[in-house]
Amino acid sequence: MNEISSLPSLSDLLTQNPNLQANQQLNRFAKVNEMGQNFGASQVQNPNGVDVVPIDKTSPTERVTAPGFAQMFERFIKGVDQKKKISAKETQDLILGRSDNIHEAVVKSQEAGVAFNLMIEVRNKLVESYKELMRMQV
Repeated sequence: MNEISSLPSLSDLLTQNPNLQANQQLNRFAKVNEMGQNFGASQVQNPNGVDVVPIDKTSPTERVTAPGFAQMFERFIKGVDQKKKISAKETQDLILGRSDNIHEAVVKSQEAGVAFNLMIEVRNKLVESYKELMRMQV
């Protein structure tokens, strides 16, 4: 049953993507009391009395460090393939007499089937979405 965890969970995907985590600069507002005292403490004041906020000059593409869609989908497909291989090994062990656990072999086979069907449905939705995008007029 531990082979189910070979696919990344939602919490793993969220922790891998820093863009989905709370913005650390915005968290400083939550630490200050309700009236917003110390607002802009990291700001620099010009001689003319205007507060200047430093600008983050990194581009959005430089900040993204999470795996892309292709890598996530590739890991998903490899997980489905791994489930199929485990299912085949359990079935082969059962047929050759190395194992007498019929229940485990059937469960592994069903897991592999469900994972494969899910992969096919995700593929179908992706193809459908792609076709819909291609039909859009610019």
